[in-house]
Amino acid sequence: MKMPALGPETSLRISRQGGLVAAPALARPRQIEFADCDPAQRRGLCSVVERCLPIASKDVGRGDQRFFKVELHYRREDSDAEMILQIAEERAPQELLRLWQDGAIPDPPG
Repeated sequence: MKMPALGPETSLRISRQGGLVAAPALARPRQIEFADCDPAQRRGLCSVVERCLPIASKDVGRGDQRFFKVELHYRREDSDAEMILQIAEERAPQELLRLWQDGAIPDPPG
């Protein structure tokens, strides 16, 4: 899977899903609009998504396994497009966890 070109019209939605216990607080989504971020924050967000690409899988969420669903909504040429990644909770990068929990956008790679 390849990272698409992302511009200021991009939105990122992260939710935590799966598991046997219904706990709404554990599934609350985090929505981030790239238009509300400065260029460094956008690079930091892209860095998180890029770290998730190689570990994303459609085979998550079986049984009681929790996973993160990362949805990117962006413009591609003149139409809307989306990329959806599913990342097993135990394989998720710490930056993704902090982004979902606290909205903490990581510093871009330097």
